[in-house]
Amino acid sequence: MPEVPSQSKTRCDVGSILGIWRLGEPIHRSPSAMHCLAQPADAKGNPRWDYVLRQPVGPNPPVGPNPPVGPNPPVGPNPPVGPNPLEGLRQIRHFNACAASINHPNLIVVLDASDSATHPFLVMPRLEGRTMQRCLEEGPPKALPVGLWFVRQVAQALQSMHAGGWVHGDVKPANVIVGSTGHATLIDLGFADRVHSPPNRLFRGTPEYAAPENLSGESLTQPASDIFSLGRMLWQWMTKVEVASESQLSPVAELVEAMVNETPSERPTASCISRELLRLEIESLGNHIEPKQRLRRAA
Repeated sequence: MPEVPSQSKTRCDVGSILGIWRLGEPIHRSPSAMHCLAQPADAKGNPRWDYVLRQPVGPNPPVGPNPPVGPNPPVGPNPPVGPNPLEGLRQIRHFNACAASINHPNLIVVLDASDSATHPFLVMPRLEGRTMQRCLEEGPPKALPVGLWFVRQVAQALQSMHAGGWVHGDVKPANVIVGSTGHATLIDLGFADRVHSPPNRLFRGTPEYAAPENLSGESLTQPASDIFSLGRMLWQWMTKVEVASESQLSPVAELVEAMVNETPSERPTASCISRELLRLEIESLGNHIEPKQRLRRAA
């Protein structure tokens, strides 16, 4: 059994050195991982902190739940189990293994990593932007094609993951960073697992977005579970877009219904969803722009 990282080895000590990295201010802590800013160790005094270092931590008070998504969010008999240092180490290893085997512009990358049992960590680029969750909660309603565009980028990242034999395991708006140009990046591969991995008694994910088979804890790891989560995320986006015609919203609603089908085998693949979202995005963009063009011609 690997050595369990101690709490003292995994806290974010500003200015300390880990590998070739100097640790900066902590920016986020989850129940099983600490994220802090980082820079190369030889950059002491440099004001730039362009990297984020993740390392596991011991048990921590639980963070408040995400806001409910859609009517009747799923509730199952298999609630999340409290974290432990070994789970944090497992997440580091799975995160690194997945990122090392999948390369996609809409998926987070790992620049450096150590999976030692005593000082595990991984380093990622510091992404500019805000989470999709904040995009949903703040600002004016979004145009329909913009919402479809954001979700399509996540679907494309999942398409690449699934083709490479991985399942993300925690698809939700809080795990997507949207940059100022609209580029979306799917992050946090800590719950990633190989396709067809056996079920585990420890629930990993977010109940409000988790597929029924994940909540039951009785199913092999499968890409269809990510599709269910993405369907809930798409539904949430549809509640935040500008008022659109029934003809524009109906096909999106039909797609969401297929994605959250109770039967995993009946859900469309990430590849099919990417193509359908692109088609709907183009159609809705035309409907979004054309009225303005008519107004300009009339003027």
